[in-house]
Order: sequence, then structure tokens, then C-alpha cells
Amino acid sequence: MGKLDTDSFEQFLESIKQAGVVIFNEHDLRERMAEAHNWRFAFTTMLANGHRAGIFFEDKGHRIDEKKIHRAFSKFKLPKSSEAILASTLNSVH
Repeated sequence: MGKLDTDSFEQFLESIKQAGVVIFNEHDLRERMAEAHNWRFAFTTMLANGHRAGIFFEDKGHRIDEKKIHRAFSKFKLPKSSEAILASTLNSVH
């Protein structure tokens, strides 16, 4: 049996939002993450390809706190590649 994933994706999303990230179509993102066996993989997939489903990530008024984002990714054990995708996504909308 696989290990139960007890880390909350909801807490993770709140952490990155507090760091200044705006999530468009957040409801659909939350649904997909809740349904997934591995929410980290689901998040990374939506980060890279979510635009097809209307899921976007943007810098809230150019107020991104990169240190807070890094802490959230580390705390919730997301891969560095996911953090790099988010950074690239946020930089591309400027």
C-alpha cells in the first residue's frame, strides 16, 4: 500500500497565495488536486498545462515574495522543477 499523503494541498495553495500568487480558476485547480492520488504531481501538471483548462498563475501587483514561495515549496516537498515552472510562468506575464 502507498503512504497516505497527509500534507494539505489547501495549506500549500494558501501559502503561495499569501506570497502574492494569484490563481485564476482556483476552484478547478482545487478539484483536480483533491481528486489526484498525488496532489504535487497534479499541481505541477496544472502549473505547466493548466492554461488549457483556464488555470493561470500570476504575480499579484508585482508583489511576489520569492522567499515565501520557496519556503512553501520546501515545506510541502514539491520538486525544485515545479518551483522553476512557477517562476517562469510568473515572469512570462510581466
